[in-house]
Order: sequence, then C-alpha cells, then structure tokens
Amino acid sequence: MKRILVAVFATLALALGLSGPASAADPHASCQALVSSSFAGEPGGRALELQDAFEEAAESGVPVGAVLSEFSRLHGGSIEGCFQ
Repeated sequence: MKRILVAVFATLALALGLSGPASAADPHASCQALVSSSFAGEPGGRALELQDAFEEAAESGVPVGAVLSEFSRLHGGSIEGCFQ
C-alpha cells in the first residue's frame, strides 16, 4: 500500500515541479502541509491535484482516507524529502 501512496504523491511532485513557495515552509511541517503551501497563489490548483490523486488511488483500491492519513503523517522536511 505504501508503494501506491508513493506513486500517487510522486505524481503530485511532478506536477509541482519539486519547487515553489513550500521551500519557505517550516521544515517540521507535514508533507500534506508542504504540498498544500506550494499551491499558494494557484486558485483551484490543490483541488485539481487532489482529485487526480484520489482517482488514481481509487483505481488502485486505496481508500481516500488512507491517502490523506498517510501523507499527513509524513515529515520529509521538504517537498523533495516527501517524495523520496
């Protein structure tokens, strides 16, 4: 299941370009917070990425709650660290 989650969020990383405003986020923030902050200034951007991630998870049989829970518990220190 962890591989599926990594694949889902690797897609998000590619969409983010592994850069952006999240570089200024607190390094103790969860991966969920880092990714969310990277969408600052892009109205609807986070919602579209979440929709895509949830659709991919559903196709793999992973519940949406499991995707959110797992990613919210991760603390990679940076966007790059969240997707390693």
